[in-house]
Amino acid sequence: MRVPDVPNPLPDPLESIWSAGTAIIRCHSVKMGANEFNTSNASRRFRPVTANGVIVSSLYGSDLVKGALSETVFHDVPVRGRGRRVQHKTLVTIIRSTVIPKRDLRLVRLHGSGLGRLGITHGELIESSSRQYPRTAAWGQALYDHAANYDGLVWRSRQFNDSYAVMLWGTRVDRFNDLDIDEQSPPLSLYAGPGYDEVQELAAEREITVVG
Repeated sequence: MRVPDVPNPLPDPLESIWSAGTAIIRCHSVKMGANEFNTSNASRRFRPVTANGVIVSSLYGSDLVKGALSETVFHDVPVRGRGRRVQHKTLVTIIRSTVIPKRDLRLVRLHGSGLGRLGITHGELIESSSRQYPRTAAWGQALYDHAANYDGLVWRSRQFNDSYAVMLWGTRVDRFNDLDIDEQSPPLSLYAGPGYDEVQELAAEREITVVG
């Protein structure tokens, strides 16, 4: 499925507010802090985005633990057929953290009426394959460039549609001034202990095998 070009002019997006105090759950490398933004230029659905020729850092997360796990640990597991497994050893480098926004975050709504407003469907923008990432990243760039200066994007998770996925832009959201690390839910290793129990629970629900 080919992702449509960004319309010119781009319609004004609908806005969603991620309220201050509403947790953002994320899975990330042990080399990163819980509220640290990713500066990589790796191609993903809505990145890379640039400002004045410089990569805009980003932070991905979810409103649910299962959403965060689905979009990271289980992201590349096929829906059917062979290969429905993850290697336990790959979890050594991944931790789950929770950050709490200190202020309301203004996000472009990429679900429901927000998609219709922009003239694109969930299937085209969210369900498209990684081959379409350069085209979906163009949408990310256009929404970043919008004059309203949104803090990021929110959409229904492709991997676990009970949850919302959120991406924040590091030029608009400050990791220290705008995000707290949740002291009630400290970072968890996904390799062992309660974090691994969460991985195993979701794997069992989806009939995915954790190997090793």
